[in-house]
Amino acid sequence: MELAINITSSCRIRVLLVPVGPIKKSTFWKHVELVKQFAVVRLGDVTPDLKKDSTAMFSSQAFQEGQLHFQFMTSYSRDQCHLEDFQPHRRIFGVIGIMDCQEWKDRNLSEGYDHFVKNLDKVDAKYPTAVATRCFAFDPTENQPDDTKGLIMIPNVGNMSFYMSTMMCDFASELLNQFEMIAQRIEKLQTLESPVQSSMMMDITDNKAHNATSMSVLPQPSVSTPDLNPPPPANLSSSRTPSPTPIPSSSTSFLKRSNTTTARSSTKTPIATEIRSPTMNRSYSASNMVGSGELSKTKRRTPGRIQKLLADFYLLAGRLPDAVSHYNQAIDMAKGTADFLWLASAMEGQICAMLLLEYLHADVGHIAPRGQTSPPIGSESPSPQTPTEPTGAISDGSAVASSVIEIPLKYDSVMQKYAKVSSTSAFPLPTLVYVEACLKVARFLLTVARNGGWNDHVVSLLVQGKLSDGTDKTEKEIGLDRQVLKQSGVTRLSIAEWTMRAAGSHIQDIPVMDQIIATNSMVTILSSIGFHRKAAFLMRASVHVILPLLIQSRANLSTKGEDGRPIKQTGRHDKGILAVLEQICMAHGIESSPEDGLITTKTLLAQQGQYGWPELQIEILRECITVSEALPDYSSMLKYTTILLRKMYKHISKEEQIRLASTIQRIVVAGKKAGQVDSSVNYWGIDLVKSVEVVKPIPRKAVSPHTIKTEVVASVSDGDPFIYNPFSNKKVSDTRQVVLITNEFTEFKVVLTNPFGFDLELQSISLSTSGSTFEPTIASTTIPANASLTIRLTGTPKQSGPLIIRGCHIKIAGFTEQEFLIGKNFNSLEQESMRSGSKTASGTKDSKDDEQASEYVLNVIPEQPLLKIRETSLLHGALMLFEGEHSQIDIELENIGNTPVDFVSLTFSDSTTTNPLPINPELPTEEVYEVELFTKGTPVFSWEGFGKEVAKASGKKINLPPGEKWNLQVNVFGKRTCNSGTIQIDYGYLYRITSSDKTESSEQPSDAVFYTRQLYLPLLITVSQHLESSNWDILYLRPQATVSQLAIKPSQESENIKASHQVLKHATDVLNPAEQLLHLVHDDIASTEANGDEKHDYCLVVLDVRNIWTTPFDITFSIDNATGADNEIIDNQIIYYPFTIPPVSTSRITLPVRRIRLPPSHLIQPVPSVDPSKQFVVSQAPKVAPEQEKARLKMFWYREELLKRLNASWKCCSTGRDGHLQLRSSLRLTPLQLSVLQKSDIEFLVNVENSKRVGLRSFQVASNQFVDMTISIRNRRAHNLKAILRIQPVQDHGNTLKENDASNSILWQGLLHVILPEIPSEEESAKHKLPLCFLSRGRYNFLYHVEDVFTREIIFDHERTVIDVIDTV
Repeated sequence: MELAINITSSCRIRVLLVPVGPIKKSTFWKHVELVKQFAVVRLGDVTPDLKKDSTAMFSSQAFQEGQLHFQFMTSYSRDQCHLEDFQPHRRIFGVIGIMDCQEWKDRNLSEGYDHFVKNLDKVDAKYPTAVATRCFAFDPTENQPDDTKGLIMIPNVGNMSFYMSTMMCDFASELLNQFEMIAQRIEKLQTLESPVQSSMMMDITDNKAHNATSMSVLPQPSVSTPDLNPPPPANLSSSRTPSPTPIPSSSTSFLKRSNTTTARSSTKTPIATEIRSPTMNRSYSASNMVGSGELSKTKRRTPGRIQKLLADFYLLAGRLPDAVSHYNQAIDMAKGTADFLWLASAMEGQICAMLLLEYLHADVGHIAPRGQTSPPIGSESPSPQTPTEPTGAISDGSAVASSVIEIPLKYDSVMQKYAKVSSTSAFPLPTLVYVEACLKVARFLLTVARNGGWNDHVVSLLVQGKLSDGTDKTEKEIGLDRQVLKQSGVTRLSIAEWTMRAAGSHIQDIPVMDQIIATNSMVTILSSIGFHRKAAFLMRASVHVILPLLIQSRANLSTKGEDGRPIKQTGRHDKGILAVLEQICMAHGIESSPEDGLITTKTLLAQQGQYGWPELQIEILRECITVSEALPDYSSMLKYTTILLRKMYKHISKEEQIRLASTIQRIVVAGKKAGQVDSSVNYWGIDLVKSVEVVKPIPRKAVSPHTIKTEVVASVSDGDPFIYNPFSNKKVSDTRQVVLITNEFTEFKVVLTNPFGFDLELQSISLSTSGSTFEPTIASTTIPANASLTIRLTGTPKQSGPLIIRGCHIKIAGFTEQEFLIGKNFNSLEQESMRSGSKTASGTKDSKDDEQASEYVLNVIPEQPLLKIRETSLLHGALMLFEGEHSQIDIELENIGNTPVDFVSLTFSDSTTTNPLPINPELPTEEVYEVELFTKGTPVFSWEGFGKEVAKASGKKINLPPGEKWNLQVNVFGKRTCNSGTIQIDYGYLYRITSSDKTESSEQPSDAVFYTRQLYLPLLITVSQHLESSNWDILYLRPQATVSQLAIKPSQESENIKASHQVLKHATDVLNPAEQLLHLVHDDIASTEANGDEKHDYCLVVLDVRNIWTTPFDITFSIDNATGADNEIIDNQIIYYPFTIPPVSTSRITLPVRRIRLPPSHLIQPVPSVDPSKQFVVSQAPKVAPEQEKARLKMFWYREELLKRLNASWKCCSTGRDGHLQLRSSLRLTPLQLSVLQKSDIEFLVNVENSKRVGLRSFQVASNQFVDMTISIRNRRAHNLKAILRIQPVQDHGNTLKENDASNSILWQGLLHVILPEIPSEEESAKHKLPLCFLSRGRYNFLYHVEDVFTREIIFDHERTVIDVIDTV
């Protein structure tokens, strides 16, 4: 029976709902839920008693806001019958029968109703306190007549809610009338005793007949209530086993149904002559127990108790103001007589009434109390209007938070009163009342804490008896939000303190079922506030109480029935206690196992932390095993036995471990017979397989995946701008995932563990797989005690596709073969291959078990080819090179597999790239560029197989059938400091021919991802330095005064220059090559000025080349003097300069190179990076000025252009070796050298008309004749130029004698200082023509320069114009 653990339980009228058979269980519960919807009835909706009108005690309309709260129950026991006179809300006041008309289609409904009435009319009626009954017939058909008196038919059409509401109002009206009759009898009582616990009443063996003053006076039945004979007192006790037999209730003294009969009875028994059993008269029995002194004290306390009972009935009837008034009188009168038990109970009722008034937002004094509420006999208590106890009433206008504080304080006072009962009364305090009071406060505080403090919503929940509004969760599943708890002002400690008050040793005095219900309520409260340990302690105590009941019930079930056959044990009610056992284990740190005792990897992974005392856990597990044996439930027995063996093996002896192992075997055998244990369950309870890892194949047999599309796409999905971020949590595997190959032998490394104290003999062990076909091999071994063992298991995949490694099939000596799944400790290398929940379950495991397993997934690919290096051109794998030397390596490959090869690709690595020197981040960008260019921009190996058969892949399409050979050549470059290298040959079978396309040749790979194998050829390289360049310098080249006339003729210019180039290229035994170069350069300079084209200025690049080897070398320099668009290479403009350097000697090399001019846009480009994947790092070096940065970039780009135009190659005639001479490492430009190498932005071109050109800027003119000297100024700058041209003629008399004032010898027209028009940018020019007439012969030099008008910058020409004046030309 339910306990009154809600703070508003005192206002609930208990009504029992019973089925009237035949009726289906689901149909009954459906109608029960329908009736429960009408659990609240307003007093204003109840039909008043028109005969009494305002004089009616309960059915008047004086307080229409009041409500009747029904508590509909479907089960009832008499364990609390001794408290029914003390607290009327514990009684069953009504019985409602529920009938399904659909089950009575072929029978008369009156038969069912008669059956319902007979059950109530039986002498041994189960519901003696019911004062009103109803029988509802739901879902009637059209053919069923409504002619049975007392049977109320509820149609399923129309407004059913209105109809049900009307019926419940009639039912409430009858109850209120019965309450009035009961109250009238209560007011006439002379003595009213306190309740006596069952244990004390059972000691009374002989009782006498009660006297006339305590004779019960029964209420008259209602019209709709069938006549019921009063049951004999001997049959009032419940027959529930094995709880103690409850005593008869004293309710028959004032609350008993009438024994008068209706028209169906032919005789009537007068009430006055009713023969009562002595056991029904508690007044008499009590007087016999305690004597006359206690009896007189009871008489003095009876008026106050009567007021308390009347207040209880007013509270049940919803008359809250009257209830408060009577509670105040009862409190005052009980204080005067020291009746602490009834005083405390009245205070509880008063608190309940005040909460209901607050819920209704009503005032206590808005209705005057009835005049008949005063006690019938005189008493010393004050009137109801002047209460003297300040804590006896709750102020209706108190603050919101005051109720949360005042109610626990009032209950503190209540508990103090309960504590004084034993000292002031001969009867002890009923333990159940004390326990319920503690739980009321605990649930009250928990409700306030869950809902954020005191408010209307909390009051509504308290009236409804709920902790929260959660409908989809049970009370145990609803947690306590810490933020909401903080706002409520209630502490978890206060809730726990009130809860633990009820969990004392006194709880054993209440009936067993009440103990279980009370303990479960405490567990719910403690679990909600997070006190899981205390909750588990109480659950464990509850299990100790339940265990004897289980043993006795199983013993009763094991007895044979009437036919001699044993009763079948269904075990459908065992899930509740099994769930309690699991909660106890979880609270004490004992890991919970899945159903059927299966321990999987997912369960092990979920156990992140362990806590708890092993000794306590062992004891709890043993108790769980005992309870499971009492059920019996083999699945739970197996589960807790395996947990005890697996988790507590360190704390139990070796003998007990062996005993548990043998017990597991017996449980499995018995469980299989009972059908409770699966035949494939892992009853060992521990994963012996710690990990399974595929053994990596040797490098020659390993495969690597590749995609057809090889574009490099930068991934920015994570928003990280850094390529290498040390603070990133990304875990990048530095190795490739291992894949298996069809029909190739594979090894697996399996780690087995034995945590037990005895050896495990494994008769057979093999890999357990699913997915692709796999052929494992079987092995056997023995795992020592408390040790781990690593073994190698092998197998061969027979089919391509995903292969799932589940674990191992292991047969332990003495046990059947079982599948042990992979444990949680996997190698970090293979963690990316783990997945939980396999969708491809094996035949013996269901999908639920597969979802709990952690599996190791591998990919099996089709068969792959296999090559080997048959031979190479190397001797002992070593190679010696000169620096810059070019050589070749011949490699012969052979296909030794069963699959052809159609794709080969080569990749290379060397010591300078795999182990590069660290770069100082503070170095200038030019220096960093040089280091990167040497490290990554100068490859040691190269290959000719860069074809286009495979999209953008560095490979070559070939056809190499099995058993055939193929040769390839690899180019090697002698790189300084390189001492080793590796040639990696990737090969595969891309264009597979399947059975469906044998007739058609595919030109694309069959899959988007293809696999290759690798062959590695390590090389030992020795690079020796034989030549070195140094002492670079750049000098300005002044042209000769006179040149040959051949160079001046434009028609023969290109042919002569080209012929001269070819002669210089092939002539090695003629005149000095340097003289030929200079002669050729002077002709080139003169020819360009004569044609008026761009002036070809030259400079001399001088460097030393040293031969430090013991053999001579032939060196050839190539000079690229291209002047085409974008400096493209023009073959006839390349000058080749060969020479020979003897051993251990140094040669000075002079090379004429055209001066260079780069556009401004090219000079502002930043220094490029050789490595595109390099992480950008902000330089820590101090910032430089923009002018300095511009000068550095200018120096860098002119150096790069010079190195592009100069190339040197060498050849050793004695050995036939050749290579490239490195010039970059020794060239460092200075600002002076740059000024010589760079062509000026302002260029001067001079021409004299009517003259004879005899050289560069050298002319011959006749005297006394006018000639025009034209000076062209070309602007190559990025902006316009506004300048002043200044010309100064000087007469040269020879012997260093010069005359600056030549006005007496020369006549000119115009000014020598002229402001030129603005010269546009982009190589535009401005010309100034100066007419001249020379009056005397001689040599005249003309000097000129321009001055920028805005910047005052003066630009000079390095050359002067020389005019020789003669008589005639």
